[in-house]
Amino acid sequence: MKQSTIKNYIRYYEGNIPLILTAPHGGEVAPEDIADRTSGVFDLDDYTIELTQNIIDEFYKQTGKIPYVVMGEISRTKVDLNRQREDAYEDEKAKIIYDEFHHLIQKCEQEIDEKFAKGLYIDIHGQSHPKGYLEFGYLLFNDVLKLNDNDLQKYHDKTSIKTLSKFSKETFLEQLKGAHSLGSLMCAQGYDSIPSAKLPYAVDDNYFEGAYDTIRYGALKGGNISGIQIEFPYDKIRDTQEHREACAISFVRSIITFMKIHLNVEL
Repeated sequence: MKQSTIKNYIRYYEGNIPLILTAPHGGEVAPEDIADRTSGVFDLDDYTIELTQNIIDEFYKQTGKIPYVVMGEISRTKVDLNRQREDAYEDEKAKIIYDEFHHLIQKCEQEIDEKFAKGLYIDIHGQSHPKGYLEFGYLLFNDVLKLNDNDLQKYHDKTSIKTLSKFSKETFLEQLKGAHSLGSLMCAQGYDSIPSAKLPYAVDDNYFEGAYDTIRYGALKGGNISGIQIEFPYDKIRDTQEHREACAISFVRSIITFMKIHLNVEL
């Protein structure tokens, strides 16, 4: 398997399939020469780097291939890699780190466009909502997910997968929460997820719809790379190596099926 490189606190894997994984909030390195941010969110997404590494390893085990991967090892107290520049850092010394992260994602997307002409972008995060569901974010608020299907359909062009229908034989609603949506595929593996056929929305309104990186690198603004933000709960998924490895096995199986059905990509 290809080895990663690290530059400016950003770890990078050059992949060989049309899939990009990013993990912006799992880093703990806090250089003393970079001032802390004084506003915004500072929480660490515990073990998301480790979970992402498990997913990389599992891709190689199941397919002999690996996705493109960009992970931030810098602490969120110094720079938030999932925010627009003016909200991401306060110390100009953090600019090079922020630029490295986003330059590499752009490089990945360009290579996938050139080699495959279509692909999938996954932004990996962690959350601690009481229900403990996986939350798949397509840039639709939970109140929108609650709408009846006729009204929900009208939001197709406001999502990070709005161009997936160019390649998928299934409808937008099927891509979002049908049997072959990522949420439903993970439900079938034993991981309750929102949105899915089983859980089309969060009944307690605890749900993350996606943020800056998904907006920027998904298909909202066009292009052939669809994007999804995934919030992994802590308990029984991120908390132990055993749980992370088990989740990675199911996640890779689900991604393989999703990409075959919706992108006609055999992994």
